[in-house]
Amino acid sequence: MTIRPHPAPWHVLLGLLHDERGPLLTAVSVAVAAALFELLPYWLLYQSIVLVLSGTQVADGLTRLAGWMAVVLVAKYGLYSIAYYLSHRAAYQVLANLRRDLARRLVWAPLTWLQGYSSGKLKKIVMQDVERLEQFIAHHSVECMAALAGPLFVALLLIWLDWRLALAALAVVPLAALAQGLFMRGMSERIGDFDSAVGELSGATVEYVRNIPVMKAFRQEAGSFRRMRSVLDRYQNLIAAVIRRTVPGWSVFTVLLGANIFFILPTGAWLMSHGALSLPDLILAVMLGTGMLKPLFKVARLSSEIREILGSMRRIAPFLAWPPPVPRSPVALPATPAVGFNAVSFAYDDTPVLRDLSFELPPGKLTAMVGPSGAGKSTVAHLLGGLARPQQGTIRLGGISLDILDESQRASLISVATQESFLFRGTLMENLQLACPEADEATVRQAARVAQADAFISALPEGYGTRVGERGGRLSGGERQRIAIARALLADTPVLVLDEATAFADSLTERAFYEALHEAYPHKTLLVIAHRLYTIEQADQVLVMESGRLVDAGRHGELLARCGLYQRLWHRQSVGESWTIGKEELVDAGIS
Repeated sequence: MTIRPHPAPWHVLLGLLHDERGPLLTAVSVAVAAALFELLPYWLLYQSIVLVLSGTQVADGLTRLAGWMAVVLVAKYGLYSIAYYLSHRAAYQVLANLRRDLARRLVWAPLTWLQGYSSGKLKKIVMQDVERLEQFIAHHSVECMAALAGPLFVALLLIWLDWRLALAALAVVPLAALAQGLFMRGMSERIGDFDSAVGELSGATVEYVRNIPVMKAFRQEAGSFRRMRSVLDRYQNLIAAVIRRTVPGWSVFTVLLGANIFFILPTGAWLMSHGALSLPDLILAVMLGTGMLKPLFKVARLSSEIREILGSMRRIAPFLAWPPPVPRSPVALPATPAVGFNAVSFAYDDTPVLRDLSFELPPGKLTAMVGPSGAGKSTVAHLLGGLARPQQGTIRLGGISLDILDESQRASLISVATQESFLFRGTLMENLQLACPEADEATVRQAARVAQADAFISALPEGYGTRVGERGGRLSGGERQRIAIARALLADTPVLVLDEATAFADSLTERAFYEALHEAYPHKTLLVIAHRLYTIEQADQVLVMESGRLVDAGRHGELLARCGLYQRLWHRQSVGESWTIGKEELVDAGIS
């Protein structure tokens, strides 16, 4: 699967708004009408001044104008209510659609690509970057359109009174724009640095919160968490730099936009002295002209915030570029298919992990894979589980390449359980049924018994209805692993991969698990990334890995007789099983 080129941020934003363009266009159109109704009270006040100065039927005229004023205010309220209702409804629909789309794309994206993002950065993209659209769509779309329409209507009215008044009112706009541009130079880079710092701070915060038990165990305070302290310092320095740069520019911009009274009043007085303008016209020009540019503050704020919004779109774009998996027709496979790796190579970025790897898992047999840390064993599990794709070579299931199977069929044929078991917030039953939602209680209990989990679950006060927190925090590591194994068994796939999935279990529990597994699922093809003697000894085949290559393959006794690496691993494991605390020198005994 290859990622498509990332679309430009503006294209991403417009694409997100496309489905809601009807309500949004209606909202901004209604906002323009509301902006016109913003000016009508000033026109009515102008009419009142004319009426008072004329001295004829003042009381009746003012009463009538007051009635129209009430109508205008009610109409303005109604128009803004309609505009904001439509824009908010569109905004939250866009947010809901985008979050659903991101959730799907996260499933489609390869795990190796996702691992380039920390949990804090992913949280920022899915939550904060998406949420930032709400202000833009729900508020800025309406307010900025009204803010642009208002000054335009005032300028047209001033032109109608006298074009020189309009020029006087707009004279400060070039100066304000120039000042804003001078002070905001280079802010795009600073905004990028700021967004990067926010992502790092979010990631460090998530890491810090997750490690609070460790911090408490060693009586450490927040200051001892160096990464958190470093990121906070960087964030604070960036905030200070942005404030130093933007506050003076914004202050000058604000003062200049409110300074057009110094141009309007002298111009209006001069025109009035030459008989080109009446007193009511001058009063109307001053009332409207002095406030005509204030709505542009909202437009200026949007111009700075749009950088952040486009930055959010730039971060979201790579996720939206992942295409959905191509639906394929189910391929007929034997009930117990063989699994084969044929010259498979794989690398993380530029670091090779698997090199020209070839082996076969006999159908219905137990294959153990051993090797030192970094040999590529977990990568084999990732490739079989569909979490990554080989750069070269082919993985076959029953003689059929995994590449021609769609994700649903692959998931129905191969399940993977790792030592990094993840449980969702909910009951144990809900976590177990994740692999097979239609499984009844008897089926769930059967899988739990094989995984050696039924006993401890039944001993809980609420049994299978016991609620667990996020990541299964209420359970021990071994208990979480047994739940994950039971979940994998419930998937009822013909091929099961256990990537050190029993690492936290004691030897007796692991032995009981494999005996129950063989009895309950005698025809299942098993690949066990092993670290204990019992698993290795009982395997029908042992694969020995080193540096991404297959060093040797055979049964336990055969490998002990001919494979030097296996002999060393076996020796270390044997020493590890028999060492005791004492004066003797301890030997590194792990097979990882």
